[in-house]
Amino acid sequence: MTTPEVSHGRGGAGNITPDNTKYVDGEIVRQGEEGSHGDGAFSTGRGGAANIADADKPAAARTDADLVPEAATRTSTDNESFHVGRGGAANVHLSAQDQAAAHKAVADGKQHVKVVDAPPSGAAPNQSLADKLKHKIFGRFKK
Repeated sequence: MTTPEVSHGRGGAGNITPDNTKYVDGEIVRQGEEGSHGDGAFSTGRGGAANIADADKPAAARTDADLVPEAATRTSTDNESFHVGRGGAANVHLSAQDQAAAHKAVADGKQHVKVVDAPPSGAAPNQSLADKLKHKIFGRFKK
């Protein structure tokens, strides 16, 4: 059997590739009796006072439990670098070890830090795009 082709991303032929990853639904379910247990208020919906039942009963210790199956778990990323989001350096989360290596590279002069938000020379800091465009267009008439 061939692996199905799936889309990874927002579009474009470069994002359609064969994928043999086993996808699972996580199988996370709540187990237990539905409805009132006689042990205090509980929610019957997504939110709002109308979805709270047994509000007049005193609360008791919870007896229900969430069971998370193995298929829904993943390994921890606490001690490793990982990437989230759509792209860009702001979505890279470095581990403590990689962060230390990056700081050392900057301190040793092997890597340069680029200041992204520096205003162009002569421009006021925190100047909006509209103001920059206005000064560019009307600045020609002042010469």
